[in-house]
Amino acid sequence: MAKELLILAPVSGKVKALSKVDDPVFSGEMVGKGFAITPSKSETQVISPVGKGKVKMAFEGGHAYGILLKPVELLLHIGLDTVGLKGEGFEQKVFTGDKLKKEKLITNIDLDILSKKAKSTDTIIIVTNETLGDWKIERVAKTNVKAGEVLYKLVK
Repeated sequence: MAKELLILAPVSGKVKALSKVDDPVFSGEMVGKGFAITPSKSETQVISPVGKGKVKMAFEGGHAYGILLKPVELLLHIGLDTVGLKGEGFEQKVFTGDKLKKEKLITNIDLDILSKKAKSTDTIIIVTNETLGDWKIERVAKTNVKAGEVLYKLVK
């Protein structure tokens, strides 16, 4: 019997392949496999990409989160080169150890600040290479997606 894990869109916007992300670490799938979303201009919130999970690690500044969705781990990375903003443009709402559920607010974002000061606003949601194993990724959202809708699924 096949197992399935759903990965939800943390923001509304345009779905893009990782190969189209302007960062060699993500586009080269060095950290993991998945997809990116270019947030719509009106987006102000980032919500949980899982129906049930746990924040394994919240990076300082609120730009990235390691999320445990047993048995895999996800990396949610908001924007490119956002670590240098040191929290500017982010209002972090969850921290290491917090439990996640569908549509739980992770952080508020200021897209004006991110658009001006970050390399990109692309929000990346990947399954880490270390935990992907024999799970297969199946894209569900084709072009545009709304926050909370299924972005892709993992099938085993």
